[in-house]
Amino acid sequence: MIPRYTRKEMGEIWEDKTRFTHLAEVETAVLRAKVKLGELKVKVPEDLVASLKIDVKEIERIERETGHDVIAFLIHTTPQLPKELQLYWHEDMTSYDPQDTGLSLQLVSSIELIWEKMLYLMKAIKNRAFEHKYTLQIGRTHGVHAEPITFGVELANWYDEFKRHIIRLKQLKELVSVGKISGAVGMFTLDPAIEEIACNSLGLKPIIASQIISRDIIAEYLAKIAIIGGTIEKIAVNIRTLQRTEILEAQEYFSPTQRGSSAMPHKKNPIGSENLSGLARVLRGYALTAMEDQNTWDQRDIANSGPERIILPDASILLDYMLARLTGIIEKWIIYPEKMEENLKITKGLIFSQDVQSLMARKSGLPKKEAYKIVQDVAFKCWDKRTGFLEELLQDEKIMKYLSGGELRSCFNIKAKVKHTDYIFKKVFRKEE
Repeated sequence: MIPRYTRKEMGEIWEDKTRFTHLAEVETAVLRAKVKLGELKVKVPEDLVASLKIDVKEIERIERETGHDVIAFLIHTTPQLPKELQLYWHEDMTSYDPQDTGLSLQLVSSIELIWEKMLYLMKAIKNRAFEHKYTLQIGRTHGVHAEPITFGVELANWYDEFKRHIIRLKQLKELVSVGKISGAVGMFTLDPAIEEIACNSLGLKPIIASQIISRDIIAEYLAKIAIIGGTIEKIAVNIRTLQRTEILEAQEYFSPTQRGSSAMPHKKNPIGSENLSGLARVLRGYALTAMEDQNTWDQRDIANSGPERIILPDASILLDYMLARLTGIIEKWIIYPEKMEENLKITKGLIFSQDVQSLMARKSGLPKKEAYKIVQDVAFKCWDKRTGFLEELLQDEKIMKYLSGGELRSCFNIKAKVKHTDYIFKKVFRKEE
């Protein structure tokens, strides 16, 4: 991943040095398992992994000669071991025993960091939700004014979606916490007990595998990352929409030194949210690639290897960046309650049409579709003439035949529309309070 989107912690998880360190951890765990089972009568130093000086550039140099990165790693590390261990380093193992098991350790670390960053984002959303719990806003369906909501309720919906992502991450961590030490084609050139002991010491569960761990796990990892990215994009699109000049109910923070356009000095563009929308598309592409990688010839080919060297680090790093960037946007987000209130009045009362048609159906005794049509005719007249809905209703003979002025006015009660705001908040935040 390019440095522009790489944050330090996640970047370190996917560095080559970390990957090679995990290989050493797996190889060491196998040695210790053999000692524990009595297969080896040697001492494995407690600081064996830490004592290895992993020089990535040297490993890359050796790989250019051998054409194999694990062999290069073994050539580089074996001479650094105590002499009594050198013969047993990687004995009876295939390269994907340490490689796939080490990859699982990277995936676990990545999920834990994503989880942590998601909690920061959720805190930011929750804070803004309670800040605007009762801030009135027009709800929109199909981009058209529908009925009133509160801005806090909209944010509560976002928070609730991330609660589901936390559940997904918990499931995903369990799914990827697997390892294999079962040899070239998964038929156990080593005692299966070695796999059990080694994986357990690494915090992993042994899994039945061929030469590699089946890639349905990787596909699910990338799919869940893409789904989380989809939520980020949904929020980003909402942020961008609310910043449109015609709406302007909210705006990304724009610093005094920031520039929105090289030509137009007045521009304040929602570039952060636009950036997130674009990056979510990349995540979906990576997920598709991971699904393509599920197909393997017989017990092994390396068609998945090249793509995974790109999509796993890049997707993890991108999602980490996206979570952090959205957190910053939400924390500094400028909200305009007065503009929300102004926009509520644009349709001059049409947002109460449901209440009027329900009352009309009840009081008139007409079939519901007939009552609906009578109210719709008045509403459409208001659309065309840009007149007030209540005023047109009071002048309509078909309406006034069944309803009084007082009954009609009772339908235009905005507080009644948001009376269950407290219920929604209790349902979303009940465990957090």
